[in-house]
Amino acid sequence: MSDEAKSGLNAALLQRLGKSSHLPALDAVRGIAACLVVFAHILGPLKLGATGVLIFFVLSGFLITWLLLRELERTGEISIHNFYVRRTLRIFPAFYVFWVVCVVVAHVTHASFSWAEAIASFFYMGDYYTAIHPSHAHQIMGITWSLGVEEQFYLVAPPLIRVLSGKALKKVLLATVVAAPILRVLVYRFLPNGGASMYVWMPCRADSLAFGVLAAIYWRDGTVRQWYEMNRRLFLLALAVLAAAIPFFIKWMFVPYTLAMGAFGFTWLAMLFTGLLLFSLLEPHGAWASFLRLGFLREMGKLSYCMYLIHLAILHLSHRIVLHSLPRIYDLRGAAVSLFAFFLTYGFAKISWVVFEHPLIRSGHKFIYHHSDSNRAEPQRVDLKS
Repeated sequence: MSDEAKSGLNAALLQRLGKSSHLPALDAVRGIAACLVVFAHILGPLKLGATGVLIFFVLSGFLITWLLLRELERTGEISIHNFYVRRTLRIFPAFYVFWVVCVVVAHVTHASFSWAEAIASFFYMGDYYTAIHPSHAHQIMGITWSLGVEEQFYLVAPPLIRVLSGKALKKVLLATVVAAPILRVLVYRFLPNGGASMYVWMPCRADSLAFGVLAAIYWRDGTVRQWYEMNRRLFLLALAVLAAAIPFFIKWMFVPYTLAMGAFGFTWLAMLFTGLLLFSLLEPHGAWASFLRLGFLREMGKLSYCMYLIHLAILHLSHRIVLHSLPRIYDLRGAAVSLFAFFLTYGFAKISWVVFEHPLIRSGHKFIYHHSDSNRAEPQRVDLKS
C-alpha cells in the first residue's frame, strides 16, 4: 500500500474514531493493566501492580471524559443523573457482591481482616483507610483503595466538565497536573505514613486522572490529530524519551512508596501511558495498535473489573483449601495453586460478565441520552477551545 493510500485510510479511520463511542484498542490497555495487577498479587512484584493501577487511572480519566463529551456533542448537554445511573449499574452490583464474598472468605480462611477497613471500603473510602493503615494494603480488601480513588473522581469530574468552559477546565486540569506531585512530596515529608498516603490518597493521584481527561479533550476537539500531523517526529521522540526511562524505573524506582516516585515518577509514567494511549489512536494500523487488537488482551480488558475485584479473595481461598496456608509461590505446590487461582478467577469473571455485568451494562445504555429520540437535540460540535 502506498504512503498516500495509507494516509487516506488512516485519515478516514481517525475520523470514524473521533465519532465512535467505543475504542476497542483501549479494552486491551485495560486488559494489560488488569494483568499487571493480578500477576503482581499472585507473583509478588509490587512494582507491576502499581504500574497497572496507574494505567487504570489514566484510562479512567480518558474514557469517562470521552463518553461525557460524546453525550454533549450528540444531545447538547451532559446529564449528570444519567451518568451516575450508568456508573451505578456498572460498578455497584459487582462491587457489593465482592464485598460480601470478601467478608465470608476472610472469616473462612482466617485471612487478615478488619471491620474498619470493610466499612471504609463499603463507602469507597479505602484510600483514606489505607493511608492511615498502610500495613493493611495487602489484605483481602486492600485493592479497594484504588476503587475509592476512581469513585471520588466520578463525583468530581462530570460536574466540572459540565459547568466549566473549555478554557477554564483545561486550566484546572493543568493546575492539577502541577499540584499533585507537589502535594505528594509534602505528604511524604510531613504526614505520618507519608509514603503510603501519597500513593493511595485521591488528591495525590489526581494528576494521572487529569492526564487522561486532557487527552480525551484534546483528542475530541481535533487538537491532537492536527498537532501530530505537523509534529509526528517530535511526538515519537518524546515518547521514546519517556519510554527510555523504563529500565531505570525497573532497577531503582518502581517501589511506589518512595519520594522519587512521588516527586516525578508517577507523573513521568502517566505521561508515558497517556502518550501510548494516544499513539494507539493516532496510528491505528501501526504495530502498537495491532498488538492492542490481540484477542487475549481485549478479553482481559472486558473481564478486568471482575478479575480485579475477586482475584485476591480467590487466591486466599484456594491456598487455604488446598494447602491450608496463606498464599505463597516459593515452592512448586504454592505456584501451582496460585496458577489454579488465576484460571479460577478468569472463569468466575467470564461467568460474571455473561450473566451479570454485561446485561447490567446494556441496561445502563438506556440512559446514554437525556432526551428521547424524538426530542433529541441536533448533534453539535463541542467548543473546548473557549
